[in-house]
Amino acid sequence: MHPLTRNQLAWLILILVFWSFFGLTGRDIWKAEETQVLAHLMSTAHPGPTSVAFSAPFYEQLTAGFVALLSPWLPMLDAARLVNGVLMLGAFLCTGLAARALWGPGYGAPAALALLGCLGLMLRAHALLPEAALLMGYALFFLGLAETRRRPGLATLILILAMIVLAGSRAGLDLLGALGVGLGALLSPEWRRPVTRRALLSGLTVGALIGLGLWFFRYQGGSGATAWQALAPFLAPTRPTDDILNDLSWFAWPVWPLALWALWHEHRRWTRVDSLHPLLAGLAILAIMAHWPGYSRESGLLPLLIPLALLAAFGLASLKRGAAQAMYWFGVLTFLFFAFTFWAYFSAIELGWPLQAAAHMAKLTPNYVNGSVAMGAVALAAIATLLWLVAIPLFPKAKVRPVLVWATGMVLTWVLMMSLFRPWADAGWGYKPLVEDLARHLPEGACLASDARPDILIMLDYYRPGRHPEGQDCAYWLVSGPETITAPEWQPGELVWTGSRPRYKNEVHRLYVIPQD
Repeated sequence: MHPLTRNQLAWLILILVFWSFFGLTGRDIWKAEETQVLAHLMSTAHPGPTSVAFSAPFYEQLTAGFVALLSPWLPMLDAARLVNGVLMLGAFLCTGLAARALWGPGYGAPAALALLGCLGLMLRAHALLPEAALLMGYALFFLGLAETRRRPGLATLILILAMIVLAGSRAGLDLLGALGVGLGALLSPEWRRPVTRRALLSGLTVGALIGLGLWFFRYQGGSGATAWQALAPFLAPTRPTDDILNDLSWFAWPVWPLALWALWHEHRRWTRVDSLHPLLAGLAILAIMAHWPGYSRESGLLPLLIPLALLAAFGLASLKRGAAQAMYWFGVLTFLFFAFTFWAYFSAIELGWPLQAAAHMAKLTPNYVNGSVAMGAVALAAIATLLWLVAIPLFPKAKVRPVLVWATGMVLTWVLMMSLFRPWADAGWGYKPLVEDLARHLPEGACLASDARPDILIMLDYYRPGRHPEGQDCAYWLVSGPETITAPEWQPGELVWTGSRPRYKNEVHRLYVIPQD
C-alpha cells in the first residue's frame, strides 16, 4: 500500500472534517433517546423536573463543557452536538494510526476511509448520543494496543486514556470489554513478550483503576445507590444473536466483506500473522458486548466497526483486481441510485412531481410547508453531486479505490439528506412543531401534571421553559398513549388538545383541563 501524497492527505483531512461537522447544527432532535442527553444538560444548568440519571459521565462532562463555552453563540442543542464532530475526528485519526502501527505506512488512510464508508455510522455519529464517545474510546484502545510493540511507553499512556474514556461510556461496562480484548491479545506469543506485556498490562490496570475511581466518585454520593441506578439498565442483555447479525450485515457494510476476505486470505497463517491476533480477540469480545446495546438499538454494533475497519484495510492489499473492481462499481451504482432518488423525492416535495411520490411524501408529513429549503442548501447539494460525479473517473486506480468510493458516497449521501430534507425531517420526526402546537393551549407558567412520555416533557421544557414543577393539584394534565386508546379512559377533565409527531402517529399526546374544586 502506497502512503498518501501531501495533496491526497489534505483532501482526506478535508473530507473527514466536513463529514464530521456538517449537519450537526440547526436541526431538531429526531429520536427520543437523544432527549435524555439534552435533559441532563438542562438539569445541570437549571436543576428541575428534567433531571435524569445518565450513564455516560465522559460524554456528559464533554457536552456540558461545550455548552458552557459556546453558549454566547449557539443554542444548547447545537453546541452539544459539536462534541460529536470532535469525537468522530478523533476516532478516524486513531483508527488510521492504529492501522499504520499494525500494518505499516499506507494503511492508515484506507482504514479511516473504510470506517467512514460504513452505512450504519452516518446517523449514529451525528446524533446527540454518547455513541461517538464509545467509538472514540475503542479507536483509542486499539491504537494503544497496536503501539505496545513499537512504543510501549506511549502505548501505556494511550491505553490509560482509552480506559478512562471507556469507563465513562455505557455505564463502565466497556472496561470489561477492553480488558477482555487485552487479555485475549496476550494469548499470542508476540503480545506476551516482556516489554509488550508490561505495557499492555500496565495500561489496562492503571486505566481501569482510574476509570473505576472516577466512575464511583461521580455516582457514589455516599451510598452507592446512584451508581447502581446508572448501571442497572445495562446488566441484562437485550438483543438476541440473530438480531445482531441481521443488523450488522448492513450496518457494517462494506467493511465486513473486506474483513472476511482478509481473514480468509491469511487463514493458513493465522498463527504467524501476529497483528491479526488482537483484532480477532476484539471481534470475539465485542460481538459478545453487542448484546448490551446501551443507548440505542445500534449502540452495541458501533465498537465492532473499529476492528472490522482495521481488517478491511489489511484485506485491501491482497484483494484481487476483479473483486476490487466489482466492489468499486457496485459502490458507484449504489450512490448514483441514492443521488437520483434523493433528487427525485426532493422534486416531489417541493415541485409536486413525480405525482405519486409527491402524494406519498405529503401523506408522511402533512404539516410540511413547501419552500422551506433555502436556495443555498439546494446549491450546496447540487455542487456536491456534481463534484462527486466529476471525481468518479479521477479516483486513482489503486487498492484503496473501493473504500474511497464508499467513503465519498456516504459524504454525498449525508450532504443531500441534510441539505434537501432537513426541514422535511424536522416536520416529520422533530419535536418543535408538536411542542409549539401544545404550548398554544398551555398558558405560560401553568402547573402541569403528567402521565406523559419523558421525551415530550423534556422537549417542552427545552422549547417552552417556564412551566411550574409537576404536581397532583395542577390545572392541566398531559398524558401519552397509543392512538387506539379512547378518550373515556383518560377523562379527568376537558380535552383541549391532541397531537403527535407525523412519523410517530401511534404516540398520541393529550392535554386536559382538570376541574378545580
